[in-house]
Amino acid sequence: MKSARRSTLTIFFGTIAAVFASATLALAANVTLKWDANDPVPEGYRVFVRAEGASYNYATPIWEDNLTECTLIGLTEGVTYHFVVRAYDGALESADSEEVSYTPQGAAANQAPTADAGANQTVYEEAAVTLDGTASSDADGSIAAYQWVQTGGSNVVLSNAATAQAAFAAPIVGLGGETLTFSLTVTDDAGDSSVDTVTVSVLKSSSTDVDGDNVPDVLDLFPNDASEWADNDGDGIGDNADLDDDNDGMSDSWEAAYGLDPLTNDANQDADGDGVSNLDEYTANTDPTVVLGNTVPDAPVIEEVTPVEAVGLTPVLVTAAYFDADNDDHFKSQWQISTDANFATLVLDKTSRVQLTSYAVGKMVLEADTVYYWRVRFIDADNGISDWSEAATFTTLAADASGDANLDGIPDDQEVTDASADVNADGIADSLEADILTLNTVEGQTMIGVEPVSDNVTLVSIESIATDGIADPSVKLGFGLIGFRLYLTNGATTATVKISFDKQVPKDAQLYKYLPDSGWQVYSNAVFAANRKSVTLMLEDGGAGDEDGVVNGVIVDPTGVAYTTDSDSASLSTGGSSSGSSGGGCFIGAGLGDGFQLPAAGAAIILSMVLAGVGIAAAVKTGRN
Repeated sequence: MKSARRSTLTIFFGTIAAVFASATLALAANVTLKWDANDPVPEGYRVFVRAEGASYNYATPIWEDNLTECTLIGLTEGVTYHFVVRAYDGALESADSEEVSYTPQGAAANQAPTADAGANQTVYEEAAVTLDGTASSDADGSIAAYQWVQTGGSNVVLSNAATAQAAFAAPIVGLGGETLTFSLTVTDDAGDSSVDTVTVSVLKSSSTDVDGDNVPDVLDLFPNDASEWADNDGDGIGDNADLDDDNDGMSDSWEAAYGLDPLTNDANQDADGDGVSNLDEYTANTDPTVVLGNTVPDAPVIEEVTPVEAVGLTPVLVTAAYFDADNDDHFKSQWQISTDANFATLVLDKTSRVQLTSYAVGKMVLEADTVYYWRVRFIDADNGISDWSEAATFTTLAADASGDANLDGIPDDQEVTDASADVNADGIADSLEADILTLNTVEGQTMIGVEPVSDNVTLVSIESIATDGIADPSVKLGFGLIGFRLYLTNGATTATVKISFDKQVPKDAQLYKYLPDSGWQVYSNAVFAANRKSVTLMLEDGGAGDEDGVVNGVIVDPTGVAYTTDSDSASLSTGGSSSGSSGGGCFIGAGLGDGFQLPAAGAAIILSMVLAGVGIAAAVKTGRN
């Protein structure tokens, strides 16, 4: 309880006529009157009282005694009282003293406390959240109790709800996020209380994976179904269960068997040019890729089966001229690399309409100090497929000659030397985390961190790649190309990876990939963080985002952040508002012979192939890999 304010009213009498001298307040609803003794001393004194507007009743004093001080109690707060004193001696009684007045005041009113629920917060789902009411206060006492209550949004479990600081785990939310509201009631030691509210905005995390299928919910059209994540034709049936993912009337298995694209509606196309559409071929159960009477191209023959010198990690595979007996155009070439001579396990399997007689192996595809086998076959305009070439072999340079002497998966000249760097901003130095690899980019002076965020994925290596080999300048690159190599284990077929930047990318930036056959492509299986300092992407072994083109437990991804521009300038922002850019990526520039150009900084061994009866010598280009 709060202390009541005391007051004392004192009256001094110089004579029985009583001259008022001073007044002091006593305890509320009480008053003390004091006066000087008369001389000669009378028998006693009588005190009379009246309320404002009333008269004195001299027949009934409120107090009578021989003292010169009295305390009157039981007064009503807020009522004005008037007092006089008379001295008496026997039957004699003096006139009134000077009248004094007093209005008793109640105890000072309690001031309610001030509740302060803290600042509004924005967090990601599953984050640990603390509601902080420690700034609450009570001006004339102390806070005796706190009580937090959730008033809106998905229900959460509050811990320590009866203390100044409550806590909870942010719930899983939809793609649009959700706002939670909470009220804090504080009660002071006099029983008065006040209330304040706070909101917690929960954003969808770029890494949350509720169904555990290695595809983050932000990219998963079926976030509660571990067997599905995509729906190419938008029919509500996941691609894994859908027998016709492009809804073109032809089954995916049939299209795949004949080399058609099961994700593109090609029903009205005519793959073999025989005048019968692909759909009609499907209905008739005939081969849509074979033209009767077509002569397939000749198969290439390898002249130098085993080069003596070790090659770099980005060799260029080259064939001699294409030949087809019935003069069909050269339509496509299929390239394969394996670690065994019978090609049971493929490292790369790519079919290209651009790289017809030469193929540049991208960075990160090959490993150092490894024996590889490779082969190629040609496909003519009537889809006639040649026999495979004879298998050739080559050995890559030793690890200590490949630019990564300490074998940490990062090029030596791109190592981050600041041991305290924390590019993913998780409060832990990157050098102390086992799952993240960081580097300094060769363009844009940016620090990049790459880390897997899904299970059964191991990040093996990363590399920043210069962009001067890109033939198409329409996409402006801010910090060059970023490549990384992942190993998948325990049957995983997809991987989710987070790329963090130490600079903020513009709001209009997107993740780009470059494909020689189709040019720049926006990689749609990616989502940027709200602060624009990281992007999370989903990759599929042998599918979207995998440079090697084969399901082999290895994902090699060349990718980058970029924006389309006609300007020669590009920049990155270190703040929240910028029109700058960031980099997009590819491993292969344009073609050699068929428009291919060697990477400007690349050391490439050109492995020659020849047609039967035609000899072509092996050419060797030296330089840095």
